Amino acid sequence: IERAVVSRKQELEKLAKPLRDAGIPVHVRCRWDYPVHESIVREVMREGIDLVIVDSHRHGAAARLVLGNTDWQLIRLCPCPVLLAKTARSYDRPRILAAVDPMHSHSKPAALDELLLATGQSFAEAFGGKLHAAHFYALATPFTAGMLVEPVPMPIEVAQLHAKEVEAAFDALTARYGLGPRRSHLRVGLPADELPELAEELDAHLVVMGAVSRSTLKRLFIGNTAERVIDGLKCDVLVVKPKGFKTPVPKRATTRPVVLPPI
Repeated sequence: IERAVVSRKQELEKLAKPLRDAGIPVHVRCRWDYPVHESIVREVMREGIDLVIVDSHRHGAAARLVLGNTDWQLIRLCPCPVLLAKTARSYDRPRILAAVDPMHSHSKPAALDELLLATGQSFAEAFGGKLHAAHFYALATPFTAGMLVEPVPMPIEVAQLHAKEVEAAFDALTARYGLGPRRSHLRVGLPADELPELAEELDAHLVVMGAVSRSTLKRLFIGNTAERVIDGLKCDVLVVKPKGFKTPVPKRATTRPVVLPPI
């Protein structure tokens, strides 16, 4: 174990050297812990980390369902924002796209939208870029199920009223950040389909999204916007938790990893 830790730490030191030479303080950590995502979360709590950056690769639908990958677990459990780096693209005057939900579907906290926009604005200002906001929603159907599962017509005004309510809520949210029509994107459709398309259309450098941890059972039926669309996005993704989120990961490992003797 000691040899493995020393070897990996030496590799990290090589990566840290050019950063230190550029005047950036760098602290290297290499710990023997399991599982990996819990080890990262424990380091976050131990050091008071503000941002975790991980490289992210495409995963299949099955991997998202069972949450077997480190990045999916970090989306659920890491108390600080997680930046999934999918490209080596520089943040030079970037276009930052914040995906908000002003109607608070799936029980997302209302304050999370404000946090997403504030975070996106901070990134945009830090790198001389522009903040965009987007929301995607489904049209209210003008039919409802009857006694024998026959569609019963409802007044068309119901769908129009719903669309107006969504538009009013979205406009009120984006107005607080000075986003005009060119940087406010309200579209009908599913986020898993529409968000990657919009991000590519805008040539976005970074998409800022919210995540609320739920039980595995609820996740199978409800899903999570952050997890379902990441595979479709070609740019970096910043996943933010609501304020007050408490991770269930213990500060100390509850079990020691099993080490097999050499054959």
